[in-house]
Amino acid sequence: MSEEISSDLSPTTESGNAPRSNRRTTLVSLVILSAVTLGLLAWWLWPRRAEPAATATEAKTAETTAEKKEEKAGEAAPSRVELSAEALKRANIETAEVTSQALTQVLTATGRLALNEDAVVRVGTFVDGRVVHVFAKVGDYVRKGQTLVHIHSHELTDARGAVAKAKASLVEKEKALAFAQAEADRAERLFTAKAIAKREVDQANAHVVAIKAETELVKAELERASEFLEHLAIDQDAPDEVAIRSTLSGIVTKRLITEGTVVSDASDLMEIANISTLWAVAEVPEAQATFARIGQGVNIQLSSLGDATISGKVVHIGTSLNPETRTVQVRCLVNNPRGNLRPEMYATINISGGAAPQGLAVPREAVQEVNGEKVVFVALENNAFEKRAVQLGREQGNLIEITDGLQTGLRVVTKGGFFIKTEFLKGSLAEE
Repeated sequence: MSEEISSDLSPTTESGNAPRSNRRTTLVSLVILSAVTLGLLAWWLWPRRAEPAATATEAKTAETTAEKKEEKAGEAAPSRVELSAEALKRANIETAEVTSQALTQVLTATGRLALNEDAVVRVGTFVDGRVVHVFAKVGDYVRKGQTLVHIHSHELTDARGAVAKAKASLVEKEKALAFAQAEADRAERLFTAKAIAKREVDQANAHVVAIKAETELVKAELERASEFLEHLAIDQDAPDEVAIRSTLSGIVTKRLITEGTVVSDASDLMEIANISTLWAVAEVPEAQATFARIGQGVNIQLSSLGDATISGKVVHIGTSLNPETRTVQVRCLVNNPRGNLRPEMYATINISGGAAPQGLAVPREAVQEVNGEKVVFVALENNAFEKRAVQLGREQGNLIEITDGLQTGLRVVTKGGFFIKTEFLKGSLAEE
């Protein structure tokens, strides 16, 4: 009985343990699978996280290295140099003291030379006709009164006819006046002899007055005709042609006619300019327009004449702005006694103003350029020289204003600076 019961219970016990064993196996498998998955994920992500970190580290290292190199380069560039007594003598160095001066304010503007329009005339004619001879061309110098053109005109014939007619009429009127005066004198004698009435004497005298008035009219007509004929300016070698003469000594700048051109009393024939004076026309920015004043002196530089400098003065300031360039036109009068200046030459116009506040100034020769930087060399003790970077300001003659980098009392090299500059450059190369 007990054996049967035992045999009956054995299968039941084995079947109850089987699910527990399966659950353990499944759990172990899941743990192993998770571990493998995490391992693979870590293996896949690790190089990608390390790479940016390495890149950032390398960049930082490179930056630090570059900064060190820059610091080293800055330290390598010498700011002082010492010369031996022999080198100092060979360089023939001269110095000048940095001083405080009141530099004149100067407005610099670009411009050009132009004709002085107050010294330009247009030559015309007072008659209708045809041009038969032209005696001047563009660029010729002509004198006042010189014949420029001959014109064949019927008005010359008419003028001569008017003069001849007026002369003949005057002769007739003078004869008539003499006869009327004789009749009036005769009437007076007859009236004295009581041979005629007073009325006849008055009539004779009235006739004399009328003839005198007619004679005066003819004289005036003759005078007008003669003046017009004289105004036509006839040359002796061309009595049948009207001579047109220059009213000004100067250069022919325009010729508007040729031989055969038909002209009238409203025609312009030539343009003549006296170039003993010219205009220098500057375009001044509106922000600086108030700087210019009538009568101010100007210095004008002309590159076409080897940077020659000429003097002048402001004679006109425009009353309105150029809407496109936003500039005001300033005209300056310039003397040109030798005639070597020409209209349309480009010019740099320096308009001088009042004195400005005090500022440091050094001779122009003291300023050198090293690696694109403006510098001066300051003389120290024991034949030493220091390089100083400076900021430049205004210029006046041979002086340049120093707005930053120097103090009064220092001495700067004005001669031999190139030699010192070479020594500095040699020092820089040696450090490298």
